[in-house]
Amino acid sequence: MKIQKKLSRLGIQKEEELNPKDVNYLAHSIVSYITTTFPVLQEKYNEILAKILNCKMYYAKITENIAQINYIYEDNSIYISDDIDIMEPNEQLYHEIVHYLQVLRKNNGKIKKIGLCDFGDFSVKGLGINEAAVQYISARLMKDEPEKVNSFGIELNTISPKFYPLLTNLMEQIIYLLGEDTVVKSALNIDDEFEDLLYNTFEEKTNQIIKNFDNILDRKNKLNLSQEKSKQLKDEIVEIYLETQDLIMKKYFDKIVTRLTSIEEIDFYIEKFLNYKKMLGIQEKYKYSFIEKLAEYEENIMQKFDKQLMRISKNKGKNTLSLYNKTLGGLMRKIISYFSN
Repeated sequence: MKIQKKLSRLGIQKEEELNPKDVNYLAHSIVSYITTTFPVLQEKYNEILAKILNCKMYYAKITENIAQINYIYEDNSIYISDDIDIMEPNEQLYHEIVHYLQVLRKNNGKIKKIGLCDFGDFSVKGLGINEAAVQYISARLMKDEPEKVNSFGIELNTISPKFYPLLTNLMEQIIYLLGEDTVVKSALNIDDEFEDLLYNTFEEKTNQIIKNFDNILDRKNKLNLSQEKSKQLKDEIVEIYLETQDLIMKKYFDKIVTRLTSIEEIDFYIEKFLNYKKMLGIQEKYKYSFIEKLAEYEENIMQKFDKQLMRISKNKGKNTLSLYNKTLGGLMRKIISYFSN
């Protein structure tokens, strides 16, 4: 009865279960997409396939006010609008199936974890960062290429322009810095390496970053439900987004520069920083102010790279000074060329 009440409240009217042939087709095609797109998951092919084959999927009449495909945790089932052609690639379907694959339950059936989201006895942590990871995976399965979009006055590039562009862009920034494989594996509960990597990288800023993802998702959901505080909610979303990417950028590069031990590493991370800048979202309204602040930080971090380069060269002796001068000259030409473009 509880599940029926929830479905009714959401505007979902269950019609009929998908026939086994269709479920079999979906399972094999989706697991093929997943393991081809993310080769790190290839060894889990049979495990993922078995899970999808056991997923209960139903056609349903679904109100236009909600998503046309929904995974419902309570009965561990996916409801698909009868208007949708399941034989065609569908980003929403991928999204909900990934959610289905994420769920880890306790022995009593209660949810323990959903991917990157932890369910404690008194609180839920990581809904936002998990939603961002799931949307990133879904967009990648659609082979989406980055697009330039404007979301709440923020200009940014993302592979998910239609669904959660701000959250997905922040996840893309993290993935660029930390790597895709770790995020994907942890999002599907294969291991917990991403959480460890996140805390080891961002240290005392990690909890704030995770909280900010949650806050963006929370305000986005409130915005969908009510327009009464529309401007306030939008302003808060923008403020939290800008704060989060600032935390990610500064904590990562300020920390990494002191750990570099070779001239080659310095070269690599300067290149990484220059490419990372292209991923940053810019508030259109205050574009020039943002550019000035970014230029100020860039000057600061380049000075740190330079000092670390000098430190490495001195430690290695006089024979490396000529290599230092040559490398520094090359890096400066690279930076000048970047700004000229």
